[in-house]
Amino acid sequence: MREVRVSEEVETAESVAQEGDPRRRARRLVLRLRTGVGQSGRAFDAEVLNLSPSGMLVKTAASLSLDDPLEVVLPKIGPVIAKVVWFDDQLYGCSFAKQLSDEEVEAADFASGHSDELHGVDNETLGERIKRLRKNRGLSMRALAGLAGVSKPTLWKWESDRVRPRHTTMQRLAVELGISELELVYGAPAVRASDDLETGSLADIVRDARRRIAEAAGVDESRIDVRIDWGEED
Repeated sequence: MREVRVSEEVETAESVAQEGDPRRRARRLVLRLRTGVGQSGRAFDAEVLNLSPSGMLVKTAASLSLDDPLEVVLPKIGPVIAKVVWFDDQLYGCSFAKQLSDEEVEAADFASGHSDELHGVDNETLGERIKRLRKNRGLSMRALAGLAGVSKPTLWKWESDRVRPRHTTMQRLAVELGISELELVYGAPAVRASDDLETGSLADIVRDARRRIAEAAGVDESRIDVRIDWGEED
């Protein structure tokens, strides 16, 4: 494997993800944002080294596929769909399925100065995030513990950051909290909300449901079919 400097890879990622648009290059950010990436139903530690509205450079020890879409957790918006364009050792140049806004890029820039191994991109610990999401869903500690198949003291240890849930338990916990495992581990937007879905279009609601079902099942979103039985017309 050839040796390259990160600065060279940053420039290469920009050339691939932002080809032919010098205005995008001006908004390129070099940062160190600790986050997570998900692919094929699995979540991995990662670090975003370079970010623009149309692409990013990610460093991770995981082996990512060029064929399957991946998700990366970003501040304020949660998981974003991207595609691996090239890779070299632990560096992956990716392009986003949908361009980020300038505000979303700036939020990532701000978060990069505050992210660490303990806090996610939303500046919460895992325990704080579990507690917030539990309360958002109106669940008592006893109720969530029962749904997750653990005791109330165990849930208290999770929310106090004394113990970290095992992988299989983390998956079940994410389902009961209504988010993906990726969001639970690395950061979920402060407002998830039912209000946003209620005011969105039917297409937006179905699209969101397909994405979440695919994440929970560990399959590609294209394999999820959501049908509505409108009943017989009079």
